[in-house]
Amino acid sequence: MATQIVILNEDFIKIDDSFHINWEEKGNAMPSIPNTIHCILWNNLPGPNEIQNRDAVNLDMIGNTPLTSSSDAVGDTTIDDLLTWAESRKSQIEQAQTDYDAAVTAGTDTAGQTWKDYDPNYS
Repeated sequence: MATQIVILNEDFIKIDDSFHINWEEKGNAMPSIPNTIHCILWNNLPGPNEIQNRDAVNLDMIGNTPLTSSSDAVGDTTIDDLLTWAESRKSQIEQAQTDYDAAVTAGTDTAGQTWKDYDPNYS
């Protein structure tokens, strides 16, 4: 399971401070994140683990919610759920990249295809 996650809502997801997922690559099984959350920080870098909240109407920052345990709630999910999802999504992307590379090597890919075409979980 992943141990660290940073989510910049509707922008990107970073897993274990090394694996980057663009928002459009999050897949079709990511737990729902309310649009009132700007950012989720759960990592071992300097600074607090927290949810950075924003106003739903004008998206202005309205304060932070400290996170002290991986069982803490994030909307209707938890940090644990997000970490489990993150590890799964990372594996799915890596497998799709491997499958794409194999198709390129075998010459069975189609012009214009990318790893995303080999990912049934891509959204």
